[in-house]
Amino acid sequence: MLKTCIIILLLFSAQLFAQTPPIDPACLPVVAIKESQNNICLGSGVTFLATVTNKGTNEVYKWKKNNVDAGVNNNAYFTSNDFRDGDVVVCEYTCKAACGVDITVKSNPVTMHILNNIPPSITIANYDPLICEGELTVFTTTASYGNGQPSYQWFVNSKPVGSNSPHYSTSTLTNGSKIECVLSVTTPSCPGQPITASSQMVIYVYPMIHPTIMITPGKTQICRGEEVKFTATANGGAHPKFTWKLNGQQIGPEAPSLSITSLKNGDVVSCMVTIDQDSRCHTSTSAPSNDVVMEVKDYIDPTVTIASPNLNVCQGTLVSFTATPQNAGSYQVYQWMVNDKIKGNGSATFISNQLANGDKISCILTTDIPGCSFTAAVPSGTEVVKIKSVPVITFLPSEVSVMRGEQGRLNASVSGNAASVAWTPEASVLAPHSLTTSTVPLIRDTVFNLTVVDANGCAASKEFTVKVLRKLDMPSAFTANDDGKNDVFRIPPDASLRLQEFSVFDRWGNVVFITSDKSKGWNGTYQDKKLATGTYIYVIKGIVLDKEVMVKGTVTLLR
Repeated sequence: MLKTCIIILLLFSAQLFAQTPPIDPACLPVVAIKESQNNICLGSGVTFLATVTNKGTNEVYKWKKNNVDAGVNNNAYFTSNDFRDGDVVVCEYTCKAACGVDITVKSNPVTMHILNNIPPSITIANYDPLICEGELTVFTTTASYGNGQPSYQWFVNSKPVGSNSPHYSTSTLTNGSKIECVLSVTTPSCPGQPITASSQMVIYVYPMIHPTIMITPGKTQICRGEEVKFTATANGGAHPKFTWKLNGQQIGPEAPSLSITSLKNGDVVSCMVTIDQDSRCHTSTSAPSNDVVMEVKDYIDPTVTIASPNLNVCQGTLVSFTATPQNAGSYQVYQWMVNDKIKGNGSATFISNQLANGDKISCILTTDIPGCSFTAAVPSGTEVVKIKSVPVITFLPSEVSVMRGEQGRLNASVSGNAASVAWTPEASVLAPHSLTTSTVPLIRDTVFNLTVVDANGCAASKEFTVKVLRKLDMPSAFTANDDGKNDVFRIPPDASLRLQEFSVFDRWGNVVFITSDKSKGWNGTYQDKKLATGTYIYVIKGIVLDKEVMVKGTVTLLR
């Protein structure tokens, strides 16, 4: 191991000493370029000359404008008509240096400045936050145009206005007017077409507000209690305030509409509009509306009463209520309420057997008013029902099972005082009028019904099933000859057993069949091979009446 480590260390040291020695910078070329002219006009020609120090052999010159190869391999590069302001020119020089290495070096960059190629920009602004109709307003400009000479032309809705000035004033604007300024820039040393830029904006001019208001009622001839909606149409600015008055007294919210249901004959409704306090574009601050005089017709109020023939009943008994209206119209809808929750079907009668003791019953009648165009909702009084509880029957135990031919025990308890007790079928119990009794010997599952009537005359009934269990009677032989008759040795399906394990053994004690599924049986085979006829032993383990049982026996296999 030590020898291997020494060898690796020696190889690593040899690699370190074998590295290439550094190159002497004095042998490397240096390239510099210079343009023949700058700050020129668009379309002027320029010659670039590259000067190389420490030239090598196999020289290659690669000129680039804006990092794009110009396709020129020479120490001089001439171009015209294609410079734009900000273009950058460099030269890459490639050669084999005097020290024998291939190298590429890059020159200094030259940035070109084109006097008449600087894009001008202009933005117009208006710092008046609110321009009223007919008010003087001033527009200003923020412009950029390099060393050129600017001139300004203003337009309103595409028509020239103003003078050659970076500012424009006017008092004749209308809402939606489009203001535009076009900036033209010329360069005296570079003749040709001027370069232009423009900016525009659309102005919102607030109209001068002359406050006015008109109110309109939904109707002026109504019945007492009928709702009337008044709507105001006003010239009051963007957010006017409305002050409604009834007979000269302020009412309702400060909104453009008002709904009233308490009008009387001869009442006068009016409204005052007030413009925004912060608005300066107005001739006055408020204006009154027209007066609306109301004609109100009186009538006799409808009423409704409810009654029931019996408010003291047993739980589950049907209870009926009937509503009787007075002074109602031809349209009548009844909304019944139980403890203030909606019940019923809209008729004048309400019937239920789901009421509880102390439930409060009431009714709301919706009806039309004769001679009026609206309906009224009229509440009735409240009736409180008294519901007597019914006996509660409890069976102990809750389940009874007996073997076939045995008697069962029936044991019941009842809440309250039982006045009478009756079991049915009466012939199947020994004491049909007692809470505790025994059945006759049973051969099948039997359903018993217990009816109890308490001292208040309230009755209750409840069913109780006595289950009859069947004994485990296993067959002594079976014929596994595939004739469809007695081919399988199994547990009878009606046996009252919860199976845990069913096993079959040959005479040497080997297991030939085992299952925990009561529905499955042995077909006389083991591992798909038919076994010989003879006697076999079976063992059944399970639970009967919550007790573990084990049954052993023999069965004869025939073919």
